[in-house]
Amino acid sequence: MTASVPRPLPFPWEALDTVTRAEAGALRDARRWLARHARPHAIGGACRDLLDAEIEVRVGRIQPADAHPAAADDVGVLIAGADSGAYPVLVESEKALAARVVARALKRPEPVLLNDQPEPLSRVAGALAAVLMAVLRRAHAGVATRVLGAGPAREMASEALDRLGSDPWALSLTVLLENDAYAARVVLSSAALLSCPAPPWNGLTLAALGPTPLVVPIVAAVTRMTRTDVESLRPGDAIVPRPGERIWPTARVAHANVPVWLSPPSSELGVRGHLALDGRLVLTGELESLVDAEAPMDPDANAALVSVLADCPVVVRVEIGEAQMSARDWATVGRGDVIPLGRRVGEPVVLRVAGVCVARGELVQIDGEVAVRVVERLPAEGAAL
Repeated sequence: MTASVPRPLPFPWEALDTVTRAEAGALRDARRWLARHARPHAIGGACRDLLDAEIEVRVGRIQPADAHPAAADDVGVLIAGADSGAYPVLVESEKALAARVVARALKRPEPVLLNDQPEPLSRVAGALAAVLMAVLRRAHAGVATRVLGAGPAREMASEALDRLGSDPWALSLTVLLENDAYAARVVLSSAALLSCPAPPWNGLTLAALGPTPLVVPIVAAVTRMTRTDVESLRPGDAIVPRPGERIWPTARVAHANVPVWLSPPSSELGVRGHLALDGRLVLTGELESLVDAEAPMDPDANAALVSVLADCPVVVRVEIGEAQMSARDWATVGRGDVIPLGRRVGEPVVLRVAGVCVARGELVQIDGEVAVRVVERLPAEGAAL
């Protein structure tokens, strides 16, 4: 009896999780907000000390708060910094998680919550608020925080609308408490997400890239051209730079060095240097504008180079698998052949830079385009992360 050959099926693109561009941007802003204001590592340590238990919080996706309202038995705590300009935050939690956290904080037996023995939500929420305040005081020494309200999550969400403003976002969290998983959310205002600037780019940030290669072109001449000018170019045409633009000298003498600039493709700034007669590139350190001749912009050579490297492109390969076959088989591959990739549908894809696996992720859709949601970041060898 001949064994049947499995029929190949197309990849189920329609089954991918769908994320909008607005949600992708909001998640990036939420991570910045958490890093600056919530201090996750400090909060995690305070939770472990107070609850005497291993606890881990994993960030999920972010969505408009009204897209998926809280469950009927969730509890909510509205908190804010004591400063008048502080943005309020609504913390929502499963009732079971709140009750267990409170019991551990009070060193009491953990409760067993049954549907026919409901605990008043307002009571659980008030106790959770007290525990949250204790955690925040330990994690944020010197930063005053206050409770604006506590109660059933749905009621708190309605009460918080005036404080959170229009279009609030809800960040989903998975809380692992001694290997038990619970759902929670943090509801933030759009203004809070936009209040955190991009992280600084400096020498430490550059060092964190480790051996990641950066491509820095050596620019010899720069001139401005319109799109029409570029499209009209034909073989044999000459491009004449305008007065004041960066150009190579038209004549060379034996002792002259050729001026050049290190500059990423998308940058109008470059670090000045020169090509020595023996072929070496010697940097003089000045950060200059490539499009307008002007004086050096930064006397610090190292700072100028770090600044320019911020715009260097990094090629990140997204690998959904790999095909291994002999040269004989590859030579006979034709249209319609199916090549196995050695990876099951739904397994994490690999993000690779210069041959090094730097992260793992899962495929998602953003407005009809394929994208990758990072689920694990792996520090590159030698990186100071």
